[in-house]
Amino acid sequence: MPTPRHITRTRRAGLLALITGSGKALLWVMACAGALACITINVYFPEAAVRDLSEKIENAVAEEAAKAATAEDSGDVDAPSESASAIDAPARPSDLLRQAVLSWALEWTADEVMAQPSSGVAAPEITNPAIRKIVESRGQRLPEIQPFKTSGVLGENKDALLELRSLDSLSLQDRAKVQKLVKAENADRERMFKEIAAATGTDLSQLPQIQATYAATLRDNAAKGEWIQLPDGTWKQK
Repeated sequence: MPTPRHITRTRRAGLLALITGSGKALLWVMACAGALACITINVYFPEAAVRDLSEKIENAVAEEAAKAATAEDSGDVDAPSESASAIDAPARPSDLLRQAVLSWALEWTADEVMAQPSSGVAAPEITNPAIRKIVESRGQRLPEIQPFKTSGVLGENKDALLELRSLDSLSLQDRAKVQKLVKAENADRERMFKEIAAATGTDLSQLPQIQATYAATLRDNAAKGEWIQLPDGTWKQK
């Protein structure tokens, strides 16, 4: 028959085994938690949706630019008759510039329409009021920006923003003008990126990815001779 002292030792041994087992279990749980903490969680980014929306937005901006240029031309047509000397005079640089911008916008829009898949189903329109407002603002500004892009003063950088490349060839008045245009355009674009995030259900922490994706669209759409910045930061004339 076991003595009280033997029973006490047995209980102590059982308790020690229980504590030791619990300790091992606790260590195992802690090790698993540590391993899980080291796992990188990949957050989904809707790249295809962002790219598709960026193409639609740029198409809409080009259409707005074409409307703006057409409206100016219509204003010239409806203007009072000029004297014979004025009619015979050579076209003003501003007139030639407006015609060039109109031609570019119409050509770009036509290319976009031809590129649409011939499924018989119309592409979704940009109905977000905030995006539409930005599109209209950018479209009205584009005829003023385009000449500076054509001349190499401005380029499209890897963050989908306009960037000043060189002001050496500009007068003081034009330097002030282009700097004002860049500030306004980039402010619109930064608001646009946030609206794209909201429209595609993308977290704002992924704005850099939205900008990188949008920049790819701008590089593809750039006209020959314009300057674009590649993802690695180098500049290239298209």
